[in-house]
Amino acid sequence: MITGFSLLLIIAVAILFIVIACSRFKWHPFLALLIASLFTGLTVGLPLKEIVISANEGFGNMMTHIGLVVVLGTLIGTVLEKSGATLCIADAIIRFFGKNKPVLAITVIGAVVGIPIFCDSGFVILNGLTKPLSRETKRSYTAIVNGLAGGLYITHTFLPPHPGSLAGAANLGLGQHLGTVILTGLAVSIPTTIMCWLFASRFLNTINEQDIGARVKAEELIQLPVFWKSILPVIVPVLLIAAGSAAELLPMPAMLKKVLLFFGSPMMALLTGLLFSLLLVKRKETNIFNQWMLEAIRHAGPILILVGAGGVFGNVLKKTPLADLVQQWVSNGSFSPIAFLLIAYVIGCLLKTAQGSTTSAIIVATSILSPIAFIAGFKAPLQLSLLLSATAAGAMMVSHANDAYFWVIAQFSGLSMQQTYSSFSLMSIVLSISSLLIVLLLGFILL
Repeated sequence: MITGFSLLLIIAVAILFIVIACSRFKWHPFLALLIASLFTGLTVGLPLKEIVISANEGFGNMMTHIGLVVVLGTLIGTVLEKSGATLCIADAIIRFFGKNKPVLAITVIGAVVGIPIFCDSGFVILNGLTKPLSRETKRSYTAIVNGLAGGLYITHTFLPPHPGSLAGAANLGLGQHLGTVILTGLAVSIPTTIMCWLFASRFLNTINEQDIGARVKAEELIQLPVFWKSILPVIVPVLLIAAGSAAELLPMPAMLKKVLLFFGSPMMALLTGLLFSLLLVKRKETNIFNQWMLEAIRHAGPILILVGAGGVFGNVLKKTPLADLVQQWVSNGSFSPIAFLLIAYVIGCLLKTAQGSTTSAIIVATSILSPIAFIAGFKAPLQLSLLLSATAAGAMMVSHANDAYFWVIAQFSGLSMQQTYSSFSLMSIVLSISSLLIVLLLGFILL
């Protein structure tokens, strides 16, 4: 019979292998996760047949809960990016805030646009706004760049339909409770976005001497769609998911409840958003739209592979005596719910800092936590959503040279590597700690 110490040592070695394989030897996380799953199953003494069955079940369950949602979310993001809808939303936000608050405006732009599209794609698209905004307002270019980068980073980390939060939600059994995940993510994201603005505007406000270029208007680069067409694919899925969550809790006529639950399911909500995104496609651009879809599917494929591999590792861990071990700790009062949130944060920190990808860190960390979350007292959707947010907060720490987003910011903004280290890397630490404090505050109130 395997002892508690031996089990923890085996799991620690498996996690260490994933970290080293991805960071030192540049393996794809998919392969690292599969080998770690096989190693864990064999060393804890699981029958060979059960290891294979567990691996297939883990992969299949993840695809069942999250596969179509990831694909649909990626499709919406690609249409918004290629059609210029993201620039249209950004332009509207700048007009709303006015040019006397450029750092606030660009931070909000990043946070809003970062909901449907990846942070690196969002930065490439919106970086063209930073130089003219800095030139016209005579405000720090570094502060404006980091406000945009931080805003994108926050919602990319905490909010669906990004694959990290979606897969993390599925790992923790929240696939049908995305409304709660969104609300919890917003509760963490909004104050963290405010912290991003304050930090960028007050501590990163040194004017760069580099040429920030002549004025370039987004409208001169692309013919933007109208605002209402641009915003519908973003806002409609959120409203539908919220309505579905409300239908689960509030009394209402049976037929209305069924309709809201149907359209409020994550798959139908995102499919509806994708249909609204067709308004952004001109009749003569049907072939271009098909190309966008192919590009989005190619982008979604590697994400689904990684999500499935995370499901394999998590399912193998569920077959080990880990849950029994944690139950003993809980019975003995060894740690509280707040301590468990801190454990989730630390796991996210280690994985992110070592291998660079926030998405990978969230997926792997939640697959580790999923077998023991229920035993540790995290049962309700709100409790599990807080656990997901704690993991995501850790997965923001720290963006440096092994993070692709770090290089996107450096290359497209024109900041040197040293400047990016002293600005965005520092910003990512501040955002990680700030979001953790918010999660812990919510934990003290709600747990």
